[in-house]
Amino acid sequence: MSNYIGKMSLNDTQILVMQSVVMRLNETESLAWINSHQPNKKKPLQRAQFYRIKAKLKDVSDKRKFDLQKAGLWNQHLERIDQLETILKFSWQNYHRTTEPLARQRILDSIMNIQPLLSTYYSASQEVIERDAQKDIQNTRHISTVSK
Repeated sequence: MSNYIGKMSLNDTQILVMQSVVMRLNETESLAWINSHQPNKKKPLQRAQFYRIKAKLKDVSDKRKFDLQKAGLWNQHLERIDQLETILKFSWQNYHRTTEPLARQRILDSIMNIQPLLSTYYSASQEVIERDAQKDIQNTRHISTVSK
């Protein structure tokens, strides 16, 4: 079992800790699950070691975010927002141009279907910006300043 996060290679135990976090297991469940899935029946993972690994993985998550940003995912995220806003704009233009009630209803339905997507993108953007602000990342010219 081998995996890479960013440019960091994870060992089997680190992968199991990461999986327990993803599965949202509590401490007791995590330790039981990790210990039952250890390859070669290694010695049981202790509570302190579990939390050290978990903290290390959290530290690596910020690096992963920046690696993703470097790969252009932030720009792609902003492009999706622009696309959805453009679709909304043209949908409203089409709505006002057409006089057929059924066509108008279809356009309204498409507008209604776009709005939750756009809201999700806005929320995700806001979360990134707020996290960056809390960590004072804007001043390091990372994610929050990419679009400027």
